[in-house]
Amino acid sequence: TILITGSNASHGLAFAEEYAALGWNVIATCRTPAKADRLNALAEKFPNVVVEELDIVDVDEINALVEKYQGKPIDVLLNNAAINAMRFGPNRFGKIDYEWFEEILKVNIIGQLRVSEAFQDNVAASKQKKIISMTSNGGSIGEVKVPNAPAYRASKAGLNMAMRTYSLALKPKGIIVGLIAPGTVDTEDYLNAEDPSTVPSSYETMIKMNLLSPRRAIDEMIALIDRLTLEDSGVYYWWTGRVIPW
Repeated sequence: TILITGSNASHGLAFAEEYAALGWNVIATCRTPAKADRLNALAEKFPNVVVEELDIVDVDEINALVEKYQGKPIDVLLNNAAINAMRFGPNRFGKIDYEWFEEILKVNIIGQLRVSEAFQDNVAASKQKKIISMTSNGGSIGEVKVPNAPAYRASKAGLNMAMRTYSLALKPKGIIVGLIAPGTVDTEDYLNAEDPSTVPSSYETMIKMNLLSPRRAIDEMIALIDRLTLEDSGVYYWWTGRVIPW
């Protein structure tokens, strides 16, 4: 069984699709299931997929879901829900919206850690015992080259530290904590679009700059998650399996 947060679109939806096709029991969560048309269609297609409501910063929703799945082993908890402010939000010094900055930190760090701790017993009761956080190479202090996206970078660097420290606490319990940076995965296969007009402008720029990870990155990350051991716990990976410097 896998529980995926932020499953209604992009990476989260792609993970739900792939894990469902592999025969996993998928608990696919998102903030507004009623509007998650593609996710609901996936659940109709695969009886092993269930859609649940979860805002990772809503304590009541977290507690309600934990109570619903009390005693249910969860092999992989995939923390995918996040605010991606590399594309929007407070990107430049001198024009930072500090309320938005706080929100990004709240979601990207506290939200992921809170969900992880909430479902820790479920993970501990499983066979695979894995808590995975989708992070970003934008959170690598050693790889910062341009002065943009300070809030997003800070949130991912903070997430890395929180989960790295958490991994040390969980290692004696046999729980593996993984940190994986997916980049921006081309989940809609825009790289091979027959009609260029269907490609969103934001993706056009990323394609020109060769910044998109191919759709197969989802499969590569699933394989990476599958082979993680306790020795790999707390390590910071790029989707290819390359270790990223902190």
